Amino acid sequence: MISLNDLKDIIEEIKSRCDIVDIISDYMHLEKSGSNYTGLCPFHSEKTGSFMVSKSKQIYKCFGCNAGGDVISFVMRWENVDFMEAVKILARKCGITLDRNISEEEKKKIQEINKFREIHTEAARFYFANLLRTKNPGYEYLRKRGLSDKIIKKFGLGYSPNSWNSLMNYLLSKGYDKTDLVKCGLITHKTESNKYFDRFRNRVMFPIFNYNGKVIGFGGRVLDDSLPKYLNSPETLVFNKRMNLYGLNISKKGIKDDTLILVEGYMDLISLYQNNIENVVATLGTALTIEQAKLIRRFAKNVIISYDSDQAGQNATLRAIDILLKADIKVKILNLKDCKDPDDFIKKYGFDGYKKAIEESDYYIKFKIDLLKNKYNLKNDTQKMNFVEESTLMLKKLKSPIEKDLYAKYLSDLTNISVDSIRASIGIKVSRNYNNKNNAKHTNVHRKIEQMSKIQDGYLKVETNFIKLLMENKELRNSVISDIKSDEFSIDETKEIFNYIIKNKELDKITIDKIKSLNISEEYIKNINNIEIEEINTYTIDSTKEIIKKIRKNTIENEIKSMSIQIERLSKELDLLKKSNSNTKEVDDKIMKLSLEILKREKIKKDL
Repeated sequence: MISLNDLKDIIEEIKSRCDIVDIISDYMHLEKSGSNYTGLCPFHSEKTGSFMVSKSKQIYKCFGCNAGGDVISFVMRWENVDFMEAVKILARKCGITLDRNISEEEKKKIQEINKFREIHTEAARFYFANLLRTKNPGYEYLRKRGLSDKIIKKFGLGYSPNSWNSLMNYLLSKGYDKTDLVKCGLITHKTESNKYFDRFRNRVMFPIFNYNGKVIGFGGRVLDDSLPKYLNSPETLVFNKRMNLYGLNISKKGIKDDTLILVEGYMDLISLYQNNIENVVATLGTALTIEQAKLIRRFAKNVIISYDSDQAGQNATLRAIDILLKADIKVKILNLKDCKDPDDFIKKYGFDGYKKAIEESDYYIKFKIDLLKNKYNLKNDTQKMNFVEESTLMLKKLKSPIEKDLYAKYLSDLTNISVDSIRASIGIKVSRNYNNKNNAKHTNVHRKIEQMSKIQDGYLKVETNFIKLLMENKELRNSVISDIKSDEFSIDETKEIFNYIIKNKELDKITIDKIKSLNISEEYIKNINNIEIEEINTYTIDSTKEIIKKIRKNTIENEIKSMSIQIERLSKELDLLKKSNSNTKEVDDKIMKLSLEILKREKIKKDL
């Protein structure tokens, strides 16, 4: 029979293996919302999602019906089963055999995992104490690299003394035996001489945590001429380099815009984090693996790769691109300009320069095209054609027509080959009436302007309805007013009235007379007056929140249409510049930036 202590260990292991977002996603649809996930609560009827799942805290909570708890309580409630039955369901999902008589092998494995984690935690405490309590080259090295005591403590950095057995003696004094210390990878055993000694000596120590914050291994940076420069823990029952990412336990709380920055080294990551670039993770001395990419995908949809710019770094970047794409992650590459690595870049351009480089990161296709270009002499026609053929093969694989068109223009500018020829070769239909293309564009712009005028009428109706609701209904006003900001409206007059409503939200009713004192047109006020009170009274909090969604979508559509018109105008200007053999770079850069902005807004609109 399973003892209570054994059962407790098993349950903790099951919870550590079962990510709550993954488990709940098997039962219902969740959408990313900042650092959390949201959905329609499965435990009560609702039209607007108030069900939230926190990946960092591994809990769920419904703000509508107050249901909440951990992954086990969710399964209990969904499956309508008791505690032990829910534990069994989760055990099957994560590959643990849980019967009334659990196998001795499984039981031993779980016990060993818990013991090894305890040993690693003790080792981390030992290294950390050595770093801060005594004068040592490890602390001097970290301070010279610009790390503060606060950041040293945040990442639990340490120092392994230049001794053969200081860690071993410490862990033995804590009651652990040599066999377990060897299995953990912290102590090395030479069988021929039967000698035991510390694996890490005279190194700065970087404890490696799994994403749940458990110490599972170490990386050590040498402080003399010994090799290797960086030494990691070996593969053990608790540590597998392929399955983990350095810093994810901390950076998962700082993820912004669904984006993680991927760097190669421990110091790259810690230095960036200290300077408020917190959404960063590092590989563990190996090329990125598909398992690591899948782990990233659990926390972010976008990755910016910031590897070294040397040949090895470029090759690693190319491999990482393919692996991340397989995991359904969007990929950008940070341009290090004339610098060999992130540290060199920061020394030259500062952290503000690095933050700007993050914002200006290139999509992976541009990086691949630029890298490919370096292999060919574009002054040679044969090599130029080979370059174009190889580049167009990449463009054909893109799913988005906007991206295809964007990089068709980029490839055209690099080679001076007609953009229509490149478009045709990657499957974009090209108008046969090429000579009338500019006139068609001009007409198209006017048509879009006319369309926008009609659409504005639709925006006006939605926004005036919303304003009337807030003016008439105090209860509804107080429930939804914090859900939207004035800059999310399309019409300036709506923004002005909305700001007035915020300042006067405690009034029972805001009358037309009160807003007439504002700089509002008679036409706008007339539109508000024409809305019937009976129609307003039918709205609920949920339906009003749907109006807010519509307003947001309208604003995004308005921005997209405005940018599309700008692209049309710039495209016309670009054609004229090409005909006069003038420099097109500035205009082309503007078109590229606008196209990327459209892609971003399309994504935001889709996620609403």
